[in-house]
Amino acid sequence: MTRMRRRQVEELVRAHYRAERGAPDAASKARALAAVRAVAAHRASDAGAGAGSCAVEGASACASGLPRPVADAPARACARAVEGAPSREASFAAFVAAQARFIRPRVWAAQLALVAVMVAACAGADGMSSGFSFASGMLAAATVLVGLPDLLASAAHRVAELEYACRFDCRAVALARLIVLGCSDVAVITVLALAAPVALGADPFASLVHVCVPYFLSCAGALCAARRSPSMQTALPLACAWTLLVMAAAYAAFLFAPLAYAQASAWAWALVAAASLLWAVHEAHAWLRRIAGGIDVLAPDRTWR
Repeated sequence: MTRMRRRQVEELVRAHYRAERGAPDAASKARALAAVRAVAAHRASDAGAGAGSCAVEGASACASGLPRPVADAPARACARAVEGAPSREASFAAFVAAQARFIRPRVWAAQLALVAVMVAACAGADGMSSGFSFASGMLAAATVLVGLPDLLASAAHRVAELEYACRFDCRAVALARLIVLGCSDVAVITVLALAAPVALGADPFASLVHVCVPYFLSCAGALCAARRSPSMQTALPLACAWTLLVMAAAYAAFLFAPLAYAQASAWAWALVAAASLLWAVHEAHAWLRRIAGGIDVLAPDRTWR
């Protein structure tokens, strides 16, 4: 069918329905709307409210003179949507679980590769634990680095405005991805922190704080950079740059101040880890609050504040 013939068919169909519509009956329309609204008012659940609004649309179309199959189409479509819609009470947990399917496989592959590198290094160390403190910290920061593109995907792919119009808006998507990636990071950090103590007999507490400090600093600084970025397109590069800076600082500390990784400084690392954790929690809350501000807050021409 050519484009001209398709247009002619559409015009003939519209002319047919205009001829068959007839004159609207205002009294019948008013009675139908009153009856449907009375039934919809007794529906307390969201599904009932959705079905009531769909019935109002169908009744309006029928009372205005449209053919019955055309008038019933909105009601049938909305009824199917209402029947298939999950309950609001349990839906967010399912939504968070479903977000794991949208994290790209290369993120999981990269995290497994980081774990494999740490395990292989410990297996071939011949009982020497020197240098594994800073190595585990750099790998922990790299865990944040591989997850940042998927965490900030809404801004990078310019779909934030579309997500704001959905039932689970842009803030819900960001929170769900933060939960999913955070759970996977916990598993990776646990393996990184226990690899040296289990394989080489290193101090577990020192190994844990040496991993946590770069990780929390990377999380906090990346979220701060993303939140304060002048545009959505620069959020990811700034967050990645901060994470690389943390990794470089960990390596520089091992080269130029090796005493910082001594056993006696473990409690100082613990204090820094606690402060970094508080900073990361604050930045995560501020980042989600900024996203909840709406699309105007995420405008590309936004200035630093």
